[in-house]
Amino acid sequence: MSRGSQTFDYKRVYPLLKWVFSIVSIYFFVTQVSKMGSGVFTEIVEKLRQNPFLCFLIIFLALINWNAEAQKFKLLIRSEIRLSNLRAFLTILGGMAISNFTPARSGEYIGRGLLLKKLHPIKVVIATVTGNIAQVMMTYGIGLSCLVGMALWGDYGFVWQEFNKVWMLVMVMVFITLLILFIKPLLRWLKPRIPKQITKAFRLIKKYDRKLFAKVVAIAFIRYTVFALQFFLLLQLFSNFSLPVYTIALIPIAYVMQSVAPVPAISDIGVRVFVTTLLFGSLLSDNAILHAVTCLWFINLILPGLIGTIYLVISTVRNK
Repeated sequence: MSRGSQTFDYKRVYPLLKWVFSIVSIYFFVTQVSKMGSGVFTEIVEKLRQNPFLCFLIIFLALINWNAEAQKFKLLIRSEIRLSNLRAFLTILGGMAISNFTPARSGEYIGRGLLLKKLHPIKVVIATVTGNIAQVMMTYGIGLSCLVGMALWGDYGFVWQEFNKVWMLVMVMVFITLLILFIKPLLRWLKPRIPKQITKAFRLIKKYDRKLFAKVVAIAFIRYTVFALQFFLLLQLFSNFSLPVYTIALIPIAYVMQSVAPVPAISDIGVRVFVTTLLFGSLLSDNAILHAVTCLWFINLILPGLIGTIYLVISTVRNK
């Protein structure tokens, strides 16, 4: 990329895109929040107010979740740019501001790229995709293991009939494994077949050795565990702590079933409620499930997305 094209991109295209996505992001968040029934919201707030320690713990777990994603991205991009913990954290939230209303969280790449405009966009995509691969390995690996376990030793064999996409998830896991094993030979094959500028960006992958990826997978596991625990605590809270402890194994199954629905993250609350009802319906009331899922949705998607939108707007105004 020439200096002239860089100047054009950064001084004209990037600020314009940031303004567009900032406005669209604000619109979507306002409309989503306005759709929340006042009665449901009031009941959720009242329940959290009655249990201040658990409320604090759930929000604290959310902060760990967001920060784990930030540390994962920071680790994967550090050979190209040194990010402070705060900037990495806000960049992740800025990406969420856009990804929450785009299919398959595709806006995540756009948001991070806009906030790190000195980096080649492909490098941002590579770091983000690598981190997402580690997270998908956790979601599918743990989810499928729990699915098999609960079907064989629990009274949840019906899930196999309801959830007929297990084979697809297994194929995805096989594909990811093969991609990790053969990524470097694949890059050598692609090198003479793609533009030189893209080839330079792909050099970032060569810096991802097993030791680095192991750290990323470990962070992905921490994030997954925190998110699962958070959901279980919310289900316990809104069911007056009536859930048996073993049902925590249903949380990974819920996550893997939710992951196959190709809808924007901010709009999948209906999918989450349906899946949770399918798995916990014999143990919990519909209200408890709706309140737990709504609270999880608000704390982990709406709240960080709103913070990310504010950061995106501020960076747009300051043209950073």
